[in-house]
Amino acid sequence: MNHFKGKQFQKDVIIISVGYYLRYN
Repeated sequence: MNHFKGKQFQKDVIIISVGYYLRYN
């Protein structure tokens, strides 16, 4: 369960990072 939660968190971070990159470029 903890491993799955960690993977989900990493996925969210990647999506947020991509969103920021696209917004400011």
